[in-house]
Amino acid sequence: MKELSLTERFALIGLNGKESEHWNLAKHYVLKTIAVASYLEVSYDSVSDTWRFDAGGIHKATKKKRMKAVEKEITARLMKKHMLRKIKSLLGCDLFYNGNIKIKEYVSDSKEFENQIDFLRAEFLEDGPVSEEGMILVWLLKNSFCINEAFSLPEQSKIDKKIGELSKDNLLAKTLFAIDIRSAWGTLAGGFLRMKSQFASTAVGRGIVFIFPDLERKQSIFIDTEEYFSSAAKR
Repeated sequence: MKELSLTERFALIGLNGKESEHWNLAKHYVLKTIAVASYLEVSYDSVSDTWRFDAGGIHKATKKKRMKAVEKEITARLMKKHMLRKIKSLLGCDLFYNGNIKIKEYVSDSKEFENQIDFLRAEFLEDGPVSEEGMILVWLLKNSFCINEAFSLPEQSKIDKKIGELSKDNLLAKTLFAIDIRSAWGTLAGGFLRMKSQFASTAVGRGIVFIFPDLERKQSIFIDTEEYFSSAAKR
């Protein structure tokens, strides 16, 4: 893995496949959580090796007025490191040609993206200790709803079990996982995103995404259903 900060590591996962030119709910939650990641970074005291954050500081970091600045700053950093780029979205082709509307999306470096996911799999799905950075990254993924894009439901159950175990004895886990920055509306939206992500993570869906890494999962759903269900009635 390349040397990336905590915020950059989360943003690499969270921004992948999100629209770059327009606001939407999924990107909004990712940007809120990127802002929190930045706050958590500066709250770390390297001298005493302690995290000096609190719930009030975390919620303050999510204020909407900072979101555009957060997006501009983090994407510039990742693009400078060649870890993120913008591409034209296949879902926006008709809109682009018919309505002169440009739909672009962020695409993370595929190798580094997989490296980050593999790191978390090793931390939470295998035996052994969990690092503080691993705990924070999973908390960020859960609160941005990106956990649904990275892990299957059975895997999430294992992660939740490990979080429960960690929260008994680990002060960071106990403090951090007690804080929830998701709103009630966001939780409902997250349920829909989870349903969509689970459908996309079938063997065929994952295969399409793997073969064509520039395709987002929602695009692979369209391709798969068109391929296997040729008529509107079957779909």
